[in-house]
Amino acid sequence: MRKSLPAVAAALALCPARGARAEAPMHLPRLTGPVVLDGVVDEAAWRAVAPVPAVVYEPVFGSAPSQRTEIRLAHDGGHLYLAARLLDVEPAEVRAGSLYRDEYAGDDTVGLIVDPFNDDTTALWFYTMPTGARVDGTVSSDMASGEADWSWNGHWEAAARRTSDGWSAEMRIPFSTLGFESEEGSVRMGMSVYRWLARRSERHVWPAVPPSWPRAYAKPSKLRDVALEGVASRRALIVTPYVLLGYSVRTPLDAEGRRGPDEEAAAYSAGVDAKYGFTSNLTLDVTVNTDFAQVEADDEQINLTRFPLFFPEKRQFFLERAGIFEFELSGDGRLFHSRRIGLADGEPVAILGGARLAGRAGRWEIGALDLQTAPSDALPSENFGVLRLRRQLDDPLSAVGGMLTSRVGTDGRYNAAYGADGTLHVVGDEFLTLKWAQSLRSPRPDGAAPARWLDSGRALAAWERRRAEGLSYRAELDWAGADFDPGVGFEPYQGYRWADLGAKYEWLLDGGALVSAAWISADGQAYQRSRDGLLESAEVSPLVGVTLPSGDEIEVVSRHRHEEVHEPLVLAGGLEVPVGRYAFHQAGAGFYMSDGRRLRCDVFIEAGGFYDGYSLSASLSPAWNPSPHLGLSGEYQLDAIRFPGRDASLDAHIARLRLKLAFDIHASLSAFLQYSSLTERTSINVRLRHHVREGTDLWLVYDERLGGAAAAHERALLLKYTHALVR
Repeated sequence: MRKSLPAVAAALALCPARGARAEAPMHLPRLTGPVVLDGVVDEAAWRAVAPVPAVVYEPVFGSAPSQRTEIRLAHDGGHLYLAARLLDVEPAEVRAGSLYRDEYAGDDTVGLIVDPFNDDTTALWFYTMPTGARVDGTVSSDMASGEADWSWNGHWEAAARRTSDGWSAEMRIPFSTLGFESEEGSVRMGMSVYRWLARRSERHVWPAVPPSWPRAYAKPSKLRDVALEGVASRRALIVTPYVLLGYSVRTPLDAEGRRGPDEEAAAYSAGVDAKYGFTSNLTLDVTVNTDFAQVEADDEQINLTRFPLFFPEKRQFFLERAGIFEFELSGDGRLFHSRRIGLADGEPVAILGGARLAGRAGRWEIGALDLQTAPSDALPSENFGVLRLRRQLDDPLSAVGGMLTSRVGTDGRYNAAYGADGTLHVVGDEFLTLKWAQSLRSPRPDGAAPARWLDSGRALAAWERRRAEGLSYRAELDWAGADFDPGVGFEPYQGYRWADLGAKYEWLLDGGALVSAAWISADGQAYQRSRDGLLESAEVSPLVGVTLPSGDEIEVVSRHRHEEVHEPLVLAGGLEVPVGRYAFHQAGAGFYMSDGRRLRCDVFIEAGGFYDGYSLSASLSPAWNPSPHLGLSGEYQLDAIRFPGRDASLDAHIARLRLKLAFDIHASLSAFLQYSSLTERTSINVRLRHHVREGTDLWLVYDERLGGAAAAHERALLLKYTHALVR
């Protein structure tokens, strides 16, 4: 049954719009006395602060809460505070599965979302768990994607305690971390808080925002206006030097797999990162001899498509404030992809140093980056530059912007690209997005004529309705010239034009239903070669899904594909598809367990035709969190392909295992092992970390890569210490 009209009306009354139509801001009280950040909410100063009126957000909006929630907000003139008493009639059932910074393992949580600039589009997200572990991230584009960016790490503190009647928590966030601008000692920002009861998949929120949009409780335009008085902007200066010692052994193998003599090497280096609040919301980062020794290895992938694989960024320097530098194109395409800096074919290239400026100035969002890499065996020393500007319009949900990128080598070769984009809030939940980009490069060594103007361009136009409940849809048209090649970006669809259409309808059901949500959707894509208009690929994928009251999800999908191969297509493992026209169908089903389960396993299976043969794909992702001190998870992926008429086949296996041991919130050990049968490669990464405070860490890292034939065995042991000096 759909929500009743009175429930919807009540939601709208409880959740006024922000901006000019918003009610008067709530005045955040100032603490009347000291508080000790120990997770125990027992100070007199807290008793003088009234809790905010939280309501149930899910599984059924506005229903009676199963447990009592008390969350208080205040400030002391230099910090923002949250105090929470999270009562539970079954305190032993409170989920507390993680002691790791930035890792969620199905825990109960309490969170705070802050829009420090009151711009209705961006926010900072902080939450903690009964163990006191901290997670933080950023929200951009008014949560249009429904996802936050959890790569950002801010300086803040949290403490939590399990109690006989549930658990309690406290947060303290410096104003310098929020980065707001005050006017005559006052500031206005947006805020929301929530509590998550993992075992019940139940969320309490304030303000009372209905779940009509993806993660509406964290949507900046739906936060509550809050006013702080008697405060001043703060600027932060953080200098973080590091030292590194290491030892590595490389054992080369010849084509027959015979071992050569070991090649040993010692490593030692030092460097420094500095962060300065140029203004209270515009940060300058300077890095010298940048190092990423503690970064986990890339996940192995299998490519069964005609397009190149995308590997996400894992290096913290590039992940921080990454949302400001976003200029996304279709799929994984983007005008700026930071993995083009300091990596060549997956191997590290030393970064000598550089600087980054990122933040806001009024309605302007600003990102500037300049880095210099050292020469390597494959590349000369190169300079990389990025400039990103974006301006919010009178409608805070609309913005226009542009980007410039450059890549210049000491050998005289260069690549440059520019782009312009705009997202316009048309009416209600309707949005129009327009983008244009073009790349330029140095003359080719063979003396070939430069690319024509359109051949080096990229265009996108999309209309979408952004909602979680009811009808949502998206219609997108794209075109990528054959010579569009952003040297600091990633474009998998060079030489194509295509259309992408999708629609979804979702029902949020009441508490008496067998399911708490249900949805149907259909997506379709069609790709043509831009040089001759020949169709290459088309797909239609209807899908049905439900969410159970437990939080588990079930999805069933059917894919109907049409592929035209105009030249022999080579897939993973050298498997070849001959020229021809193919129509085939596939069906799949997935079962995804709630993160609130201590023992869980996600399963997905898909089978059906595949060009002139058939395929089976299956994946298993088990996870077990018996205690906050131990986490064990794994992934297994199988891709089996058969072409009976050609006596050709492929069986590709990828296995991953992750082990995490946490002694407390400061000391932990993590191990990551993976194997790919396709590359016959095994990799092992073990990291021992002692986390003193934000920015101050001691790392001991062991890496081993065991390659297949004609590869090498590589082993490395590294010791790294970073120490943050904060003013």
